[in-house]
Amino acid sequence: MSAFRAFVTGTDTGVGKTRATATIARALAGLGRPPRVLKAVQTGLPAGAPGDAAEVGVLAGVEASELVRFALPADPFSAALAAGAIPLGAADLARRVDGFTGDLLVEGAGGLLVPLNADETLADFAIAARLGAILVVGLRLGCMNHALLTLEAAARRSLAVLGTLLVACDAPPDAGYLADVERVLQGKTKILGILPHESPSASALERDAAALRVQIAPLL
Repeated sequence: MSAFRAFVTGTDTGVGKTRATATIARALAGLGRPPRVLKAVQTGLPAGAPGDAAEVGVLAGVEASELVRFALPADPFSAALAAGAIPLGAADLARRVDGFTGDLLVEGAGGLLVPLNADETLADFAIAARLGAILVVGLRLGCMNHALLTLEAAARRSLAVLGTLLVACDAPPDAGYLADVERVLQGKTKILGILPHESPSASALERDAAALRVQIAPLL
């Protein structure tokens, strides 16, 4: 049985990647495949403050940890420079991922082309770490363009997109707009599910994970 290893990326920052990661992790756990969750690069928090990985671990009941943390709320390249650190390299970050065995979910930071350094992005990291991508689309104006650009960028780099989760990140989506988004993405990506607009809780997560298991199971 091969390990399921995926990179959770978004169309932008603040689109619900952490909630999506927790839901996927819970769905996998319900299928008897509890993954370890990694936050590739956590920015915007001081040392000791709980980050996205800690939130996912509590919500999904799985092991979770960070690979790198910077205090500045910015892209990893800018945050590293602000901290006086050497910017991260895709291969070095991928080697850290290779140190973990078994099923793995790696949450990104912002979108797919967020810079790690002057020449590399998170897409380069995902490719170096041999991770398929799961795209999180925040349902708000502009998301169709952002989703299509992300899918095109992934295809040009031969980065496999395993599927897409839609998240009502600002408010409950209008039914007509949701139908428009699904129509535009049809045939371009597999829509794994739609996560509602509400603060995540253990009960809400379990409800959403139960629906997601049917879509995740064929990927294992």
